[in-house]
Amino acid sequence: MSTPTPKTIIYNKYGARAVFTIESVQDEPAADAPKLLVPQPRQTKFCCRLELPEISVTSAVFTKKKDAEQAAAKMALEKLGIELSLPKTPQTAEEKCQALKDRVYTVFADQFLLSYCPVIAHFRAAVQREGDNYGLVPASVISALDTKIVNLCKSINSRAEMDPALSLALVLNAAKSCSHLLSPADSFWIGKRISFSFETKEKLLNWSPEFTGKTDNTMEFRERTESCLFTAIFIPCCFEKKAKSLNLKVEPHQYFLDVIANHLSVADSSHVLISRPLSKASLDARFYFPVPDTLPSVSYLFGNSPISEKRKGSPHCQLKLNKRASILVGQEVHGDAILAAVGSSWKSLGTMSCEDISLSSYHRMLLNRVPWGSYKISRDAILAAKLPASFTTRSNWHGALPRVLLINFCHNNRLSDPKFSLSEADSMEKLQNTNQARPGQSGSLNATGNESGMLDGVKNEMSEDLDDIQCGELDNEPTGRGPYICAVKILSKAGDLIIECCSVMPYRNKSHAIQSAALKAINVLNKDNERIWLHQDHATFSIIDDMFSYYKKGSPVDDDTSSAQKKLPQKDVDCDHNHEMTDLNITGPDSGKSPSSGAIVCIQYSVFLLGKSVRECLESKEEFEFEFGTGAVIPQLEMCVSRMSVGQSAHFYTSLPPESLILAAAGECAEKISTLPLGESGLEYNVTFLKLMEPPEERMEQAFFSPPLSKQRIEYALRLLEESHAKSWVDLGCGSGSLFDALLEQKTDLVYIAGVDISQRSLIRAAKVLHLKLDVGHKPRLATPSFESAFIYEGSITEFDRRIHGFDVATCIEVIEHMEEDQAYKFGECALGTLCPRILMVSTPNVEYNPILQRNALDSKNDSAGKDLTEDVEGKSGLPCKFRNYDHKFEWTRKQFSDWALKLASQYGYDVQFSGVGGSGEEPGFASQIAVFKRCDPFHGSWLNVRKCKICSEDYNESNNTDLLYPYKEVWNWKAG
Repeated sequence: MSTPTPKTIIYNKYGARAVFTIESVQDEPAADAPKLLVPQPRQTKFCCRLELPEISVTSAVFTKKKDAEQAAAKMALEKLGIELSLPKTPQTAEEKCQALKDRVYTVFADQFLLSYCPVIAHFRAAVQREGDNYGLVPASVISALDTKIVNLCKSINSRAEMDPALSLALVLNAAKSCSHLLSPADSFWIGKRISFSFETKEKLLNWSPEFTGKTDNTMEFRERTESCLFTAIFIPCCFEKKAKSLNLKVEPHQYFLDVIANHLSVADSSHVLISRPLSKASLDARFYFPVPDTLPSVSYLFGNSPISEKRKGSPHCQLKLNKRASILVGQEVHGDAILAAVGSSWKSLGTMSCEDISLSSYHRMLLNRVPWGSYKISRDAILAAKLPASFTTRSNWHGALPRVLLINFCHNNRLSDPKFSLSEADSMEKLQNTNQARPGQSGSLNATGNESGMLDGVKNEMSEDLDDIQCGELDNEPTGRGPYICAVKILSKAGDLIIECCSVMPYRNKSHAIQSAALKAINVLNKDNERIWLHQDHATFSIIDDMFSYYKKGSPVDDDTSSAQKKLPQKDVDCDHNHEMTDLNITGPDSGKSPSSGAIVCIQYSVFLLGKSVRECLESKEEFEFEFGTGAVIPQLEMCVSRMSVGQSAHFYTSLPPESLILAAAGECAEKISTLPLGESGLEYNVTFLKLMEPPEERMEQAFFSPPLSKQRIEYALRLLEESHAKSWVDLGCGSGSLFDALLEQKTDLVYIAGVDISQRSLIRAAKVLHLKLDVGHKPRLATPSFESAFIYEGSITEFDRRIHGFDVATCIEVIEHMEEDQAYKFGECALGTLCPRILMVSTPNVEYNPILQRNALDSKNDSAGKDLTEDVEGKSGLPCKFRNYDHKFEWTRKQFSDWALKLASQYGYDVQFSGVGGSGEEPGFASQIAVFKRCDPFHGSWLNVRKCKICSEDYNESNNTDLLYPYKEVWNWKAG
């Protein structure tokens, strides 16, 4: 029995006299939060004021309004001296059986029937019935529709959750052992020994959809005069027969279960079993199917003679398992079944209501039982979308996330919720593939969408919250800063381990690690349904692939053996119709904007069913986005898009996928299509390439390099700091602080560090990174105990600020390409001419390497093997060469970069050395080119050419030029002690 909440108790006692008022409160920053000098938005929280006739109370502050209301109600109960009443839970078998008998009797009580509840429509039919069955209600109605009885049956025998026939047997025996109730022998009716009161009969007979509810403690009733016509789905027990639509009509004085019993060819409505409602389905959508010839014996629980196991004259013998219905509802369904949304619910105030269930809706329900089908439905693109092979980022993942898909799959298969466990990886290298891609070797996805070396989309985004993970779902919560790996366990309801796997590699983001682990678990479960079957009492949930093989021509399923007796064979079912497309025709001028791995592609498409006498549009989308190169669409569609450019249109043909996919996508025309012979039909796809958003540079590079190129640049800078024995260091263009995060995990000689960037948002993230590393609670993790201070500044690195003048080392990693070229020259003059670090490291993309990173797009345009992709990066070869990121203003060749660096070095008295990361350094050079400037010894001749800056001289009047000397805004600072 459920426990009433404090708010419910207050309402029951005071009603409208209890006034709950919600007030908003601006949350103050936590004491351990980083002390940012830039104002931050505050989270809105809530408190509740409860006013009662006797007292008034105000709750504490909560993030959710309902929590504040419950807290206020609890405070009021404590002040009033009212204790929360906890109903006694039956413990022993005898107590549970007695509770079931009491509840069955309560359902037939006049007081219960005068309230509005889901069984009212069935009792109304009982008092309308004439003859020997007057006043009797099918036992299946009581065992399936009363929630408390359902829970009691499960507590008595856990198999009652899976077997509706067992629940029926428990309720029948409970009724037979109750002296106040009547249950005729060899039947499935239950009634009262003493007839209903006159008042109860009158109100039951006049109960109707026109019920107006309570008005001044009275009820009004009107008799229903119109018949109900609705569409249901008839699902044959024989697996080789198709499901079909069924039109049902219920007259005003007719019992809808009698109509269903007639279509099922059973004796009467008491011989109809009712399943539990389908999750996330229409109103009261349930399966109705015949009662089996043999009911489980439960007499030992109630002490009376058992129900006859073999009933004379039973119209059904040895009913077979209805596999499709069993999979959908997660219970054992035997014989032919009808899926109908008819009956009554709490929302309908006990009156009968009905809704249509179309053939397309039924196939969508069926498709939703597997993760790849659930993903298609979440995208509403059944004939185009495909569950991606890898998880990259939340922003690029479209549709239901892997974690959600996995949880739904576990619920549908009656498994325990997946258990996620996060841990910090000791070293990125331990779990990464050490084979680094070389020039001329492609580690990316090809144009047909095969599995890639994209490393599952590591993203060094430090600021994303774990917003999709609820408290308590993680076995442990690491307190460090990663990188993280995530393990996931899938357990049966009994606690037996089914699978255990973990994310492919470490992630900086906790959520990404969890999503990657969930996707891997989904792929394992899809390939190995036997693992689920081994942990089920019956194999009704291991036959999903077998079920879809029904729709494959030439792949019949042997239906003679129950899945409870024999493991069903696994079929290699191709649900994404991985057949080659034919007659690809691309029209329109080539714009030169072709997709590469990681790009977000936006298309318009439509899919038509083509046959001898039919051309029906099955599916269409005005705008459909997907991440190119991750297998997020069917292979034929990705191959088509890989050969197109923005603005072009194309059409192609494919063979038919499984019929379930066609009917699920068909919508209103599913009924018509189900009657057509589809043996020689096919699909026509019409596609228009609308937009292209290029992939971020970081993810494009990750497709080729392990460790990712961003990490290689960081490691290069760390080695430089270690070898130079620097005491002070400034990161020019520090961004979100990824270099700070890595640096403070290393042992260095640094005493003073600073970061400068123009983006306030990025600096806030960098401040959070430093705060977590330098906070008192994390101090034992700090690898450099002599570290004294850190500063974060907002400003342009093309401007001089005296606070960062004369540092030992300055780094500027992948920054200058975001400026205009004249600003890049200005930066060089400021950095070497006025800031004057002892060592300056500058890295920037090598544009000559771009054709290799963009190989996917180029290969789809040029089929000539062995062609030198680096030939003439300015485009004379006719091959497109795009910048690596949409916000790059320029990207230099090796010669352009060296000319820039050598000129600055000569002008300001520095030596410069060139190197890089990514690739071997041979043609066409490194992916990221690096210049390291080292200030010349003052005794060298070039030192004489240094021109001292006026504002750096000691005699400059600082008091009159504060803005000129200190233009940067301090965002955050930290000092030891």
